[in-house]
Order: sequence, then structure tokens, then C-alpha cells
Amino acid sequence: MLTTLKNIKKTSSFTARMTPDALFPTLQSVKEAPEELLRKDRYLKGGNFTWVYPEQRPEYKLLAVSPAAVHDIGLEASEAASDYFKDIVMGKKYVEDPFPYAQAYAGWQFGEWAGQLGDGRALSLFETHNPVTGKRYELQLKGSGLTPYSRFADGKAVLRSSIREFLGSEYVNALGIPTTRALSLAELPGTTARRGRGKEPCAVVCRFAESWVRVGTFDLLRNRGDRPGVKQLADYVVEDVFQDKLLDNDLTRDAISKAAIPYKHNNRYVQLYREIVTRNAYMCALWQVFGYLNGVVNSDNTSVYGLTIDYGPYAFMDAFDPNYTPNHDDGLLRYSYKNVPTAVWWNMVRLGEDLAELLGAQEGADLENLTKSEKNELLDTAEAVITSAGEEYKAVFLYTYKKFISKRYGLLEQRDSDFDELMTPTLNMLEDSALDYHRFFRLLGDLPFFSGENASKSEPADFAPDVEQFISPEKNINAIKTPSQTRTELAQFLADFKKRLASENNTDDASRKARSREINPKFVLRSWVMQEVVEDAHKGDYDKLERVLNMALHPFAESWDEDWDDEEARFCGHVPKYCDSIQQTCSS
Repeated sequence: MLTTLKNIKKTSSFTARMTPDALFPTLQSVKEAPEELLRKDRYLKGGNFTWVYPEQRPEYKLLAVSPAAVHDIGLEASEAASDYFKDIVMGKKYVEDPFPYAQAYAGWQFGEWAGQLGDGRALSLFETHNPVTGKRYELQLKGSGLTPYSRFADGKAVLRSSIREFLGSEYVNALGIPTTRALSLAELPGTTARRGRGKEPCAVVCRFAESWVRVGTFDLLRNRGDRPGVKQLADYVVEDVFQDKLLDNDLTRDAISKAAIPYKHNNRYVQLYREIVTRNAYMCALWQVFGYLNGVVNSDNTSVYGLTIDYGPYAFMDAFDPNYTPNHDDGLLRYSYKNVPTAVWWNMVRLGEDLAELLGAQEGADLENLTKSEKNELLDTAEAVITSAGEEYKAVFLYTYKKFISKRYGLLEQRDSDFDELMTPTLNMLEDSALDYHRFFRLLGDLPFFSGENASKSEPADFAPDVEQFISPEKNINAIKTPSQTRTELAQFLADFKKRLASENNTDDASRKARSREINPKFVLRSWVMQEVVEDAHKGDYDKLERVLNMALHPFAESWDEDWDDEEARFCGHVPKYCDSIQQTCSS
């Protein structure tokens, strides 16, 4: 039976198992501390978190709640209207048992060591336990005020970036990509933050995840040289986050089994490492399938649970461009579409280095008193584990990518030749002609090949009338093919694709269309759409926010609101001029 936020079971496994900030080692010391001292920016020499509560703001205004998130947590649909719910998710009030906390972590940012980072404007409130499914989620506020990890920042989140995270989290979840979630969005009237040259209104997002532990959480402990701390965290992740169930989840089980990568050493920590690596491979493959770019795939933005996390300058590609990065500050294209799989693996190698001693250790080994020979042997073993994990990462990534991209094409069969003979040439065509990545698959699924006027078509010239719908009325300056060349290549592709469909007896257009519409969304949460939502919100108009949220929660629907058909058609249509491939900064 669904319940209320007040009555739902609440726990805090991270603070129960991990070590608190040495300056405030007990809740009593936190409650007695001056607020300014509690929030004071500092470097922790030890400990994994600091108990700290939300800063009070002059006003709070709840703007939106995700009905899907309310349901998935295990709450009654009507709960979003309760005062208790509103007060908690906005940060106006907080539960004292368990007490909120900010997590300490570090990270590698753009390939460089960034040192201690941590939850600089986020607080974990408590874990909820869904009374129907038993699923546990950790609720967190983002934009809730200063913490010891705020560094030079102000602990605030602006409305602009909060809207983007709120919508993005729920849209990515609706696509089926593993992600953190967003429960609610609240504005903080009277609270502003200086970003760039001006002040912006602030907001709070209540988000949730199975775990907020990151690769950066391990990075911090390794950098401190804290061997017991690394083991303590690894044991926590094995026992509490994964509940001692490693390498047996529905997402990666088949891919791991098919890959059958040999491991000479496979202790509990090797299995943990493999679990994290393969989950991230699965997630990254789906990013590529759906054209999603995170923008800042640093190790502190990499989840041990394999979740899409920290929605900053993210975007969904418009015209297909492997060099596209949504991050204005990513001049070297480290996090561009073509480089993201390598970037995620790079973070997995850093995690392997964090866990190296545990990966190479024999059961019961005394890591504090190893001889030089024993240490060398241990590190050699760990290196071999990381090498094998690299092969497994690649195998799971490719298995997942091929499985889901084949579905986007509407294929019934996966063939070994498809990658070289179908998928790569198609992406090259999309790139050279700067064709819209998402509209291409949606239109391809809807196009009849074996019925109506197209039933008798076989030659490229026959498909000339069909290619026009794939081409945007606005010329993309990134296209290196002329419109004439684009039309010729598209017509050739359609003729060849019909043969591919026929070769697998995939000739039922209606059936293929139905399958295609289950994986090719009609609505794509594009950057220009969110920009319009933000602009309206800055004027105090939240109607578009509610309507776009509904579309984001149901991206595969054919329609949403009858009285908004024209706007829906515009949002699902061609990208407007000058709105293609928008970039964002990390300012939020």
C-alpha cells in the first residue's frame, strides 16, 4: 500500500556505516555548533561526511512535482499537496532522525586532479523504502545552502539550471536510461545568486537515487592514503548499496555472460569493481544510442551505481555530430559524443587504481605490512584485473549499443555485419549532411516500405519523394554535403534499407512502426525547448514548465494536451534556426 512522506520508512545507511567529520563527530556537537562554523569551508583530513541542515530562505514556492517520481518512491498521488511533503522537499523543514548530511568526495576534472570537492550545495535527507516494491532511494536537496564543501561557491542553485535538472532527470528515466531522479522543483523567491555579470533567481530540486556514492568518493580516500577508509567504503557499497548481489542484475547479466571475460583473480572487491564497470558501460551505451551528452563526465560525476548523475551542461544531440559537446568550456572535446565512452572508461581506471590493493589482495591479507615483493605481486594482479575489466567494459558497451540501436532501426535481427555495413555508414551520412539524429529514426520507423505506394519501390530514384521529410528547411552550416548530394545518399540508403528489411522478412510495416515508436520518442527534450521554459519561468509563467514536464514523462506518446497541439507540434518538429547544437556553461 502506498503511503505518505511523513509515514514512509526512513533510514540513512551511509551515515550509519561511514565515518563522520572529525570536527563534528556526533549529532549533539552539530546541534550545539554555531551555524557559521558548521558550514565553514574546510578540508577534511578524515571522515566521509558532515551532518548539516538546509539553510533557511525568506520564501519558498513549489513549482512542480513529478507524478512518476512520487509513485516510484511509494507515495500516494495526493501526497504532493500535503504541507509536510512541501516543507521537506523545499528545504523549509527537515527530519532530525535521520539527520541530513553532505558527502565528502574528490575527483578528476577534465583529466586533472581537482582535490576535495563534495556536496557543496546538496544535502542528503534520508532514504525512503517503497512499501510496495521494497526499493530504497536516498532523497537529496540541491540548492539547499552552504556546506563545508562549498569551496568558493555560495551553496545556491539558480532556477535556470534547476529546471534543466528537474526535466532532464525525468526525461532520461522515461527513455529507460539509468539515472538519478527528480521529485520536485521549488523556487526561492527573494533568494538570488550572482552568476556571470548578473543575479539570477534561485531554486531547490529534490532529487533521489539508489546511491549518491561516486567514483570521486573513492578518489578522496585513496588520495588521503586511507587504506581502512577505502575498504570501509568498498564494504559499504557491496553490502548496503548492492545488497551483496554482484554481477547478477537484469541490465548487464546477459552481456557479461556472453562476453565471458576470464579473470585469474575474482575476489569480492574484483566483483564489486566489475559491477561498477559494467553498469557504467551499460549506461554509456544508452547515452550513445539516444544521443545524450552529459557534458562533464568527471570522476566526481560518475556513479558507482551506473546512474546518469549531475545534470549540468547536458544536451541531446540535434544534428548528428560526433564532435559535438554541450559544454562551452570543453574546448578539447574531451566529453564530446565520440569521446564519451573513452572518458567513462578513464574514470573506471581511476577507480581501479583506488581499489588496487583490494583487487589484488588475497583473502585475509595484511595490507599494512606487505613486503616489497608481495606489494609488487599484488599490484601486478590488480593491473591484470583492470585490463580484463577493460575488455568487459568494451564487450558490455558494444552488446548494449548494438541491441538498442538495432531496435531504433526497427530491425528484427542483429547481424555481425550490421555495425560495419549499416550503422557506421548511416552515421557517416547523418554527419556529412548534418541530419537530425532523432527525427531520422522516428521518420524511418514510420516510413512504409512494403505497403501503399512504396510497395513496388526498389531503386533509389523511386524513393526521391520520401527523402524530403528527413531534411530540415533550415540549412545547417556544419553540413559538408550539398542538398543534392544529401538527397541522393538518402534515397540510396532507403533502397538499401528496404532490402535489409526484406532479408529478415521484416515486411509488416505496421508492426515495425509500432516497435519503432516504443523506442524512438516523438518528443526529444532539446536545449532550445528548455531555454523557452526557463525564459517563461523567469517571467513568472510556469505553464510551459508543467506541459513540457508532461511531455518529458511520456516521450513516446502521440499527443499530450488537446489545447496545446500547435506548441506540441513545434516542440516535436524541426529545430528552429540558430537553435541547433546549443552549448551551456557549467554556471549553475
